[in-house]
Amino acid sequence: MDRKGLILVSVAIMIASAYAVATSSDSSSDNTGADRKIDPALVEHLLAGDSKKIPVIVLLKGESDQKLEGLDVKYRYRLIPGVAGEAAPSAIDDIAKSNFVQGIYYDESAQISTPNNNSSGSEAFYGSSSLSASQYIGADKLWKRGIDGRGVTVAVIDSGIDENHPDLVGKVVGEKNFLADETTTDDLLGHGTMVAGIIAGSGAASNGKYRGVAPGADLLSVKVINSKGEGRVSDIIAGIEWAIYNGADILSLSLGGINLGETNPPITMAADKAADAGVVVCVAAGNRNSSKAEGQTFASQADSDRSTVDLSQVDGENKDVYLLLVPIVLALPPGLIDSPGDGVKVITMGATDYNGHMAGFSGSGPTRDDRIKPDVVAPGVGIVSTIPPGLEKPDYIDEYYARESGTSLSTPVAAGFAALMLQENANITPAGIKAVMIRGAHKLNNSLGEQYEEYYQGAGLLDAPRSYQLVSDDVCGVIPDQWIAGRWAYLPAGKGVYVGLDTGADRPQKKLYALAPGDEDWNTRFVLFSNRERVDLKVSASGPISDWISLQALPRQIDANSQVVFAASIAVPNGTLPGIYSGSLDVTESGKSILSIPVHLTVAEPLEISKGLGSRTGTLSGNQWDYYYLDVPKGAGVIKAELKWNVNSSLDLFLLSPTSEYYSGTPEGLEESMKIESPPSGRWLMAVHSENSSLPVNYTLDVECYLIKTDPQRWNIDSATAGTSTVAKFIVENRGPALEDLRYEASTENSTSWEFPGHVGYKETWNKTINVTEKTRMISAELRANGGSNKSEVALVFENPEGIAKEENAALGSGDVGPVEIFNPESGRWTLKVYGYDVPKEGQSFLVSVKMYEEAPWNWITIDGPGRLESDSNETVEANLTIPRNISLTRFAGHINIFSGNRTVQIPIKVAVAGATLEGLTSTNVTDIDHDGHFDSLDLGFKVNATTCGDLRLNGVLTDCSGNVIDLFSRSFRSQKSSSIDISFNGSNIWMKGKCGPLKIRNLILYDGLGNFVDRYEKNITIEKDPKQFQAPAAYFTGGFVNLTSSSKIKVGVNVSVTKAGDYQVSGTIVDDNGALLGEDSVKARLVPGNSTIVLEFNPTKFMMLGDITRVHLVDLVLSRDGSELERKDDAWVSDDMSPKGFGAGRSEGNANNSNNYSTAGVIRMQDGKVVIS
Repeated sequence: MDRKGLILVSVAIMIASAYAVATSSDSSSDNTGADRKIDPALVEHLLAGDSKKIPVIVLLKGESDQKLEGLDVKYRYRLIPGVAGEAAPSAIDDIAKSNFVQGIYYDESAQISTPNNNSSGSEAFYGSSSLSASQYIGADKLWKRGIDGRGVTVAVIDSGIDENHPDLVGKVVGEKNFLADETTTDDLLGHGTMVAGIIAGSGAASNGKYRGVAPGADLLSVKVINSKGEGRVSDIIAGIEWAIYNGADILSLSLGGINLGETNPPITMAADKAADAGVVVCVAAGNRNSSKAEGQTFASQADSDRSTVDLSQVDGENKDVYLLLVPIVLALPPGLIDSPGDGVKVITMGATDYNGHMAGFSGSGPTRDDRIKPDVVAPGVGIVSTIPPGLEKPDYIDEYYARESGTSLSTPVAAGFAALMLQENANITPAGIKAVMIRGAHKLNNSLGEQYEEYYQGAGLLDAPRSYQLVSDDVCGVIPDQWIAGRWAYLPAGKGVYVGLDTGADRPQKKLYALAPGDEDWNTRFVLFSNRERVDLKVSASGPISDWISLQALPRQIDANSQVVFAASIAVPNGTLPGIYSGSLDVTESGKSILSIPVHLTVAEPLEISKGLGSRTGTLSGNQWDYYYLDVPKGAGVIKAELKWNVNSSLDLFLLSPTSEYYSGTPEGLEESMKIESPPSGRWLMAVHSENSSLPVNYTLDVECYLIKTDPQRWNIDSATAGTSTVAKFIVENRGPALEDLRYEASTENSTSWEFPGHVGYKETWNKTINVTEKTRMISAELRANGGSNKSEVALVFENPEGIAKEENAALGSGDVGPVEIFNPESGRWTLKVYGYDVPKEGQSFLVSVKMYEEAPWNWITIDGPGRLESDSNETVEANLTIPRNISLTRFAGHINIFSGNRTVQIPIKVAVAGATLEGLTSTNVTDIDHDGHFDSLDLGFKVNATTCGDLRLNGVLTDCSGNVIDLFSRSFRSQKSSSIDISFNGSNIWMKGKCGPLKIRNLILYDGLGNFVDRYEKNITIEKDPKQFQAPAAYFTGGFVNLTSSSKIKVGVNVSVTKAGDYQVSGTIVDDNGALLGEDSVKARLVPGNSTIVLEFNPTKFMMLGDITRVHLVDLVLSRDGSELERKDDAWVSDDMSPKGFGAGRSEGNANNSNNYSTAGVIRMQDGKVVIS
């Protein structure tokens, strides 16, 4: 059987295996885990509130032809157990409940993997090499041996191929177009033709200059990308499947921009399954430069009061809306490899220039599950290849060729390379091809001459002659092919963007390659690939550090074409001496060694701190590193580090915290220094690095660690009387350097308040700048939605002067949002932002209240203490507080400040002057007026103790068990010595807004008459009642609507649930998308208990006069009984697009007789989260 026959047999076996897991249960609804089946990228589209159908891919547990109600099927796949199509949001929820469904994904749009900064014609960008990609990897040397890819078929899954190009005439042996919006198989973009030329171009139009890597190979043209450079994942998977069934030996997938938030989305699954089937799959790593937050919206871009925010990177969880407003890369640092390049079994390609350096745009690893990617690299900068004539976008160099850059162009280099290897041995598997690529590749060095990390280059640059020598049935390989242990440098301290360590090289460094005693390099993941079957397979550690290594066992037996993942970790024992250690991971088959992975480890030297000071000296040259570790005690206030050297050269200083935040020194001449406030306790790594110095450089590294403790740590006075004095004594212990010229001062906090009205539309931002000074101790903001709307979700976010926000500096919610509080903010211009995350089309108005607390001298307090505090000593500081007789406030906060030079130690002070305090809930009562067993009201009593009379206000929130807001309450009163404040809540309101019990009181706060904070009740308040124990309203809107529009009337059926018979009235107004009035109607009816549909009818004349297609909005929907309003919905319902042409002429009649505008025969009701008509 030939190779293509074996591939088809493999596919058939895979399909049978995939569907053998079909469960015996039926497809009845199962709510268990339904939400977890919906991918976060799809959740965002579901939350948008649009009723339009959404393109999805559904992965199945069982048979592929399982019918899924509500899904318009586009493809039924054989390669993966799944289908693709479109479904309405409500249908997607139902599909997720099916026992046959394992996951539902948004059908993402993929893009060609080209960088954003490819300046056309730039010599600096493209380089100046006269070599072609084929020559650069040595493919031309194999041509001389007759190895040119003949007999091998490569599928170009891209934008099509211009088969009339002189270099490609006769090359295309099959073609297929999967695009619905372009009917031709022609390449209207040009990219697919460039890819084809790199793989198999003959070079006929250039006298052989631009010949492809495998000029003898045949091509399949699989068109899945349109003229805009975009294509759906569903089409790509279908294209992969078609290529396999139509004779492809190799797939070239130059696609990117698909990053679906998990390690095995459908596109990755399909690519890996193709490799399992025996097809070599070459994939682009993508062009996400790890030092840039591409695709994010930066704070600095929001210059105006309102700016549109891109939601393309949202993963669906509410908290991630904050990331849209700040420059944070969603994966730190993993996740910079696009799918399907994150697949285990594909060959993922990075890009180089022609000077032996990594391209600045080339995507880097690791993957989200910590594997090394890319696998190998090839030229991808300034590549010249075939192009169709007359296109607008390409950078033509002549009539037949254009120049382009990207990992999308290094990918076909690998595809052509694979064709050469397959011609030499037609039976070698995709795992075998990957093995010869990786074992034949050679490592590249960065601009300083240091080897690039494997996260950039994988195993290195493709080398055709070296790999050719390795082609055999016995070949196997592993990536990474070496292990240098170290600690991740995840984030630069105080920044939101992952950039890595700036060592002076062309790419930032992702790890510090040293460990301290007690450190661990955990969960390094290796991929082992073997061309043939292996039995009695084992992996073990050897060498002096073998006892430090923990290994995940390999399978004892693997099949041919296997690629398996195993993991290892290394833990340095405490007490280990500094030095360089080595060992290896050895893979054996039946006791015989088949692979050995070298392991290298540098154990850092201790930098001891005595009396708060530490110092080390050393000498570096070339690109050498010295590593130290520093134990920072809990409570340390500051770390200062200073590096000095003696030669005009560049040294780097890095500190890496136990939480993987790294700090870089600030250079000044022959020095670098840094100061770290409030450092995390634990073992820190320190590194000194020479940037390719030609001479030995002597350096001195000095460290100071300040640690001052006070006992007690704070001064709290719970109930002081005006006119009295209180004395406190503090033991101040200095465990750092000696403190000179000590001085003392007390400060208190003063507050200033502002209010800002604003408005945001859907996915818009509103900005306000707040000036923060060095005296500011706290800023806070709170938002109140106008009209008390609980429908609009908005985010309230503080950004610091650098435009960075942290998650704790933001709040997301509806109605009232916040407060967001920031303590000890850095001075400068802060930006307060409101983001319309989920608001109606007309937007949401709001009022933002901002408070700023600043320190001022507190002249009530006098302080006495020593003028000097020696290292490792303690002294007593005495403070005297005298409270004036005539004061208006009851609570004060501030600090005792101890100054020494530019060092400050603060002891917090809180003083409660006899005034008022909250004692919490004192009584709970319910009222059942008609004795029907359901409560009509909930009455709560709260106790306030006051020592002086005055005006007070009690605020709080009644919520259900999940925090859903039921009622916001505010009660003003005149204080007595002891007061009980009674608050009553409507039972029907609790029944409607509460979802679960018990009920809770949150944010119980007492203010004085001027709005100043007096007290907050910190304990939990729980009321052991369930919302369903309360009285249901006489009638209420269920949320069900149906469009009953005919050719003569606009009709909307409104579902009402009735618990008490009576005379009711429903009235509403319809408007168009711009808010223009189209009609009004009001219906009176006598209703009996149960569900009823009230039909509102509107004359379409005004709608017809508009002449434009629009949606119809039902607004100001009101339900009344006996003249009393029961419920109001401001924005009740919206139709799909409606055309005025759908109505006939001659509508002169008015509204139909309102007495007949309801029905109890056809009832709309909510059942299991969906609208049911019965």
